[in-house]
Amino acid sequence: MTVPEGKSRIGVTGLAVMGANLARNIARRGTPVAVHNRTAARTREFMEAYGAEGAFTAAETVEDFVAALERPRRIIVMVKAGAPVDAVIEELAPLLDEGDIVIDAGNSHFPDTKRRTAECAARGLRFMGVGVSGGEEGALLGPSIMPGGDPAATPRSRRSSPVSPRRSTARRAACTSGRTAPGTTSRWCTTASSTPTSSSSPRRTTC
Repeated sequence: MTVPEGKSRIGVTGLAVMGANLARNIARRGTPVAVHNRTAARTREFMEAYGAEGAFTAAETVEDFVAALERPRRIIVMVKAGAPVDAVIEELAPLLDEGDIVIDAGNSHFPDTKRRTAECAARGLRFMGVGVSGGEEGALLGPSIMPGGDPAATPRSRRSSPVSPRRSTARRAACTSGRTAPGTTSRWCTTASSTPTSSSSPRRTTC
């Protein structure tokens, strides 16, 4: 494990393009970030390519990843929606303490987000389902972030992950959508309302 001085304020697990770019965005703002991937080779590749961009802690095991984070721990899970998210939570949960925050940023289906919120609460963990819009470029330069979930988790997460908004005509934003699943619901509505039908006309969406 490569550790900068002190503990990381936030962790990102899942270092495909979106996760890697989000971690880089946060680190570029001066926030120490712990990074982890299921395959250690990808973590090493990330550090070789981007390690000089900020204060990263590269963890090759889940145990090292959790140990690298200050408490309460804040962990962004950036893996494929569905079963992979559940698998990551199950791996993390036994290592976490009451009040730690798990942030699913993989644009999950909102019923899954509601279920995970309840399951994490039963374990004493705070769960957030976060919609992230803007693609690979947005993740690096400033995404739209639509968080929902445990209200107590939102202020702590905002202070710990100062993702930079992109200053352009297509400006990115962050908004709080409320309890349980509205964050991921907002993301699904955003996608649906901006996706053309086969006739190239806007799709009407009610959310």
